[in-house]
Amino acid sequence: MQCAELGDDELWRAIAQNTETMSALLHEQAEVNDADSIAIHVLASRFQREYRQYVAELQRRYPLR
Repeated sequence: MQCAELGDDELWRAIAQNTETMSALLHEQAEVNDADSIAIHVLASRFQREYRQYVAELQRRYPLR
């Protein structure tokens, strides 16, 4: 689903969920071996990219003046 199709509340919920998931992944990354760490890093990068898209959509809707 495209960010533009989400409502404001849905974007905020997605940002919160994304933040919680990234945090859990980073904690997990600290406790695993190198091969698993790489996989976790790739997954965390995906969530980070989505997070940036959600924030950019909110900034597009509500630009700072």
